Amino acid sequence: MNIEMTTITPPMASIMLQNNTENRKLDNRHVQFLADQILSGKWQNNGQTIVIADDGTLMDGQHRLSAIVKANKPTKLGLCTGAPKSAMSTIDNGKLRSTTDILTMNGWPNASLVASGINLLHRFDHNQMLAFHKKPPNAVIMPTVKSMQDKVDLKWLAKIVCKTSLNTRIKKSDLFCAFYLIAVRYGEHCVVEFSDKMNNGGDYSKSPTMVMPQIVARMQAQGRVPHRSYHFTMLLKGFDRWLKREEMNQYRETSMVSDMQKYSKKYNTYINW
Repeated sequence: MNIEMTTITPPMASIMLQNNTENRKLDNRHVQFLADQILSGKWQNNGQTIVIADDGTLMDGQHRLSAIVKANKPTKLGLCTGAPKSAMSTIDNGKLRSTTDILTMNGWPNASLVASGINLLHRFDHNQMLAFHKKPPNAVIMPTVKSMQDKVDLKWLAKIVCKTSLNTRIKKSDLFCAFYLIAVRYGEHCVVEFSDKMNNGGDYSKSPTMVMPQIVARMQAQGRVPHRSYHFTMLLKGFDRWLKREEMNQYRETSMVSDMQKYSKKYNTYINW
């Protein structure tokens, strides 16, 4: 085998792709993401190579090569040639790095909580709240968390979230995302006041800050498991009613879809995915 760094031009990539006969199905969305990375100058060499078998078959790298063609821009990559074709089934068998893994490796505090928040906000921005397997590409995790930190103090936010979750039994990830959106739109002081009222039993009769923890406690007592986005949507609904000093009696799961459509227009993460 021979391994070297080489500049792969769009015509070279096209020729290599002609021998892409035994690979998995191409993910066009991933190709577009990689092409955008190349064109924006965000592309980084991480040591992964394009792998060509000893008979010329493309074993690994179809998405990167397709992105070079799509971007129409030469890109420097590692190139491995002469690999035994019999080893093709061993490619991509390693454990994929999660959002939590990326944050932990970069020393980010509260990595698990922030990671779950990033994944949920990504689904929120892409109208994919029901697609729980969806997550942002690993390449954008650190730029994303740094962008979020510029808008909201994430260490402060995590502290408030943990306290509120302990007192109300509302899921941490949903509190994190709802409080983040509220802080970006209305300011951190609104999150402080809202969470304080939730932690101290509410501030007026049938206030959402009093009723939401009661709803969660009642569901848990009954052994009911709500939709995974239920707490998140309920929090945004409750905050809206609390701002207007309106009462809240309950929150029905049947309201989630219409409410989510409403809040996706009202709230903006300001994250450039």
